[in-house]
Amino acid sequence: MNRSKRIAVLILVLALILPTMPVNAADSTLACTAASVALTAPTPSPGLVGGDISFTVVISVGDCTPGVTGAEIFLGYDYTLVEPPISPIGVAEPLPDFFGASNVTIAELLADDIRCPGFHACVHLVAAGPAQTAHSGAAARFHFRGKNEGLACFTLLASTLVDANGFDVPHVIASSNPQCVDIVFLGTVNGKVLRQGTPAIPPGPGTLACSEVWSTSGAAMYGPVFTDALGDFVLSGLPPGAHTLHARYPGYLTSETAFVVIVSSGPTVPPILVGTTTLHGGDVNDVGDDGGDGYINILDIGEIISEFGTVGAAVRSDLPDCADPDEPPDINDNGNININDLAIAAGNWGCTSPRLWGQVPPTRCIP
Repeated sequence: MNRSKRIAVLILVLALILPTMPVNAADSTLACTAASVALTAPTPSPGLVGGDISFTVVISVGDCTPGVTGAEIFLGYDYTLVEPPISPIGVAEPLPDFFGASNVTIAELLADDIRCPGFHACVHLVAAGPAQTAHSGAAARFHFRGKNEGLACFTLLASTLVDANGFDVPHVIASSNPQCVDIVFLGTVNGKVLRQGTPAIPPGPGTLACSEVWSTSGAAMYGPVFTDALGDFVLSGLPPGAHTLHARYPGYLTSETAFVVIVSSGPTVPPILVGTTTLHGGDVNDVGDDGGDGYINILDIGEIISEFGTVGAAVRSDLPDCADPDEPPDINDNGNININDLAIAAGNWGCTSPRLWGQVPPTRCIP
């Protein structure tokens, strides 16, 4: 067969087989609907300087034939506010929610404006797995660490979905893009709570352990924590703003003080030192959460007299924990209800809660 005939035959063969071949990417994806890529909201919110912040990338497809088998994502982040964590997990953790046995083949950090348009830093992520024709799930979880205070935003800069034939799948990036979270410092309060009539001589009953300390800021409550045998406490995890510090123990009036957690520009927040307070004893009638009604009067005196002479009274401050019951009329926690307890209550006659932090009994109170 001469050359011209061979060319003619080749043209005829191509003409017969070309109609059966896909012409473009759209031919493979006409059946795909509602395909999208989205980020979940970062948690915790707010995030903490030095703390972990995480969120996931969620892929959704519906009625997609032959199915999505791969995804490539560029995630932009503000490197001045957050940074990849120092942990074995790394910045991207594979999840099986979308691809099943998902395999993140690439998870690299980029630091240039060309590959991270509009950002100086981004994460390049590639995930692949079995074809998904109608499914929604997370392909990977991103991990970052709070670096400095501010509003940190995570943005899907670009994304590509690919079907089982290697063609692009048209999709949208969710309207919730970007996802942002406040990065804040949290404050710590240190102080000491003494109790009138209770000596600080650990160990054993009669120590200053187990006074309850907590903070309120608006409707939010932080704590409680408990004092140790010397009366010392550390209350941490306090967001910036105005707070009120509270301390109480069964048989005593509460003590309060106001303080403010101030935002710091440094890597740490110095602890706030509120000093020492001494709780006023004698509020022993069992009415409120703290064992009394917030007022030392004849009802408290009557309660002590009714149990006068009791030996082996329950003592809450017996370490190692602060879950033990307590007998409030045994004000000084020595296990005996006697003249010592009666004298403390009588000396504080007319006092009410809350007492000012640092106010030392005995204090003349007006009934």
